[in-house]
Amino acid sequence: SFHLRLTLMTTFSQLIARTADRLSQASGTGVQVYAEDRIGEMIQHKFDILFDRQFWPQFCTWQQVTLDGTLGVATVDFTDIIKRFVDIQVIYPENSNTMLTKLSQSTLNPFNLSGTSPVHFEALGPTATNKTTKVFNIWPKTATGDIILRYRTKPDTFTLQDTVDFDDQALILGATYDYLEDDGTNPNATQKFQGLFESRVEQLEADYNNGPISLDPANARPATFSFTALP
Repeated sequence: SFHLRLTLMTTFSQLIARTADRLSQASGTGVQVYAEDRIGEMIQHKFDILFDRQFWPQFCTWQQVTLDGTLGVATVDFTDIIKRFVDIQVIYPENSNTMLTKLSQSTLNPFNLSGTSPVHFEALGPTATNKTTKVFNIWPKTATGDIILRYRTKPDTFTLQDTVDFDDQALILGATYDYLEDDGTNPNATQKFQGLFESRVEQLEADYNNGPISLDPANARPATFSFTALP
């Protein structure tokens, strides 16, 4: 299954060795000595590209945070867990199934917003001194209470000893394809590994999208009940 494949983690060093082995098989044993640092860069590149394609569950977290009520930011430090604004998937106000929308810069003046209920969110700009620790802000900035967000955490650039929590075949096939394409001496093998890589990614994304999804939050099981006495 999808989840089983992703739990069988491999170290970055092992991925490099296995990619070199695939390249050797494609070009003929002993034909070429492959540069490990170059292979490592290609594996890292493939991981970076694939990481951004989906909100893969093994990198995602739900978290409830409190707003400061004055700057429109959360009271927690996001430095090590949300490294980019694009890694935020969704934000909900507390006790609501209606997600906050991103602020529209072309149709809405955010300084006309007021009140204590969160409505929109946007990335902090380059002049914000708390951009790294807070990442985003809520409008109106006077919003109070809690918000619930889901985000993904991108791993730092891998070292040889790091385990890579992603499908090893996708990374190996992708790096092999990149290497062969750059080399340019074996177009048949290049085409073969391109097909294998693309097929593997399609399979992963199909597995990711496979599962029941509630389309109508109004039909979800209620969290609280209230009763009105009949006259």
